[in-house]
Amino acid sequence: MTTPPDLQPNQILREVSWRELFGWVHLFRTFRIAIHPSKLALAWLLLLCLYLGGRALDYTWTLAAPHSVPLSVERINWPATPSLYSDNTFLQNIPTLPREGVFIKFFQYEVGQVDQTVQSILNWNWLSPGGVLSSIANFLLVGPAWFYGSHPVFASIFTLWFLIIWAVFGGAVARIAAVHVARDEKMSVRQAIRFSSGKMLSFIFAPIIPLVLILLITALLALAGLVLLNIPYAGPIILSVFFFLPLLAGAILTLLLLGTGAGFNLMYPTIAIEGSDSFDAISRSFSYVYHRPWRLIWYTAVALTYGAVCYLFIRFFIFMTLTLTQYFLGWWLPAKSAAQWPSIWPPIEFWHLSSPLLDLRTLPWSENVTAWFVSFWVYWLITMLGAFAISFYFSANTIIYSLLRREVDATDLDDVYVEEIEEEFTESPPIAPEKVATPGFTSTPQPPESSPSINP
Repeated sequence: MTTPPDLQPNQILREVSWRELFGWVHLFRTFRIAIHPSKLALAWLLLLCLYLGGRALDYTWTLAAPHSVPLSVERINWPATPSLYSDNTFLQNIPTLPREGVFIKFFQYEVGQVDQTVQSILNWNWLSPGGVLSSIANFLLVGPAWFYGSHPVFASIFTLWFLIIWAVFGGAVARIAAVHVARDEKMSVRQAIRFSSGKMLSFIFAPIIPLVLILLITALLALAGLVLLNIPYAGPIILSVFFFLPLLAGAILTLLLLGTGAGFNLMYPTIAIEGSDSFDAISRSFSYVYHRPWRLIWYTAVALTYGAVCYLFIRFFIFMTLTLTQYFLGWWLPAKSAAQWPSIWPPIEFWHLSSPLLDLRTLPWSENVTAWFVSFWVYWLITMLGAFAISFYFSANTIIYSLLRREVDATDLDDVYVEEIEEEFTESPPIAPEKVATPGFTSTPQPPESSPSINP
């Protein structure tokens, strides 16, 4: 009896495909995918447009109502779980800033929570106050609660701008990441922008539709309570008899909240990979969340941990670049210039790269111009850290979506929607020039036309 080929005793295992055995290993491709120049460029444009739009709103708001911006960020009466946040530590992290615009306060607070999350992950501090979960809660709940609760009109206008910019540039980053993850191919910025512009409404309405449904259900519940509970005697009785309807609405509301919160990160990758619309993005993201919740939690935890390490590396690289440049540029400066050099370019701190760089109070005009241009280029380099974070976010969630799709729908990772290439310009076939007889050349003789024969 012969042994089957797959059971030969002398066979040697030479290589193990860890990505096939452990799907989450694919997440370690994220850094290489996120650092690609086209994604970084689009993410940088996204960040720049959001920042300039927010600062323009701050300026306009200050002109329209100069006393509408408070001197400090208001405290938020946010309900905290006594067992985990008994001292409201995560609320005390809200900074007290000098008088500035609404957007810049919100922006600085959110960036601070990102840095706090990274530090907590590296310190392996997940559950205690000030740890990963509380920093994420600050980023997702506390900051937006202050933003929309204290300044609803300002926040609504900025949200509209955010959705447009996030759809165009964020959708383009997601599209490039989708093709890169699936086929390891590069896509041009022009093709990605064309795709995201064509799918802009889908990108915009994918997160909005569940939120609208949530608002409608909450409004119906509140209206039912307002009407029935204010009817003497009969109203509460009617409500109690049909109490299963509010319970059903509450269950649907819970499913929508959990599906939207957990599946929001999968909506853009769905459109980018499948080339579908917002309804398909909502359907697939909700389906994957409820079919593989623990896989999604595990993939997210791995992506957060790996992303924190990569974020720290990029921050360290930028910090070393700035520090070495600053130090060696001032190496041979004379005493007078060396004393003014820190005013032109103040020292950089590792966790405060975005601190103000200009000190124009004691500098002459020429050095003011020098300091302005130095700060411009330094800020440009610092913003690449935010661009990397955005690119990493889209790249990691694209991989997570692909893994969940393979597990739920049995779809290969390399399956991605490819647009049909349309010719922008159709060229008509060239017209052959007429042949002209020239001296020294003989043209091909044409047969004489046959004359009609005349029969007598």
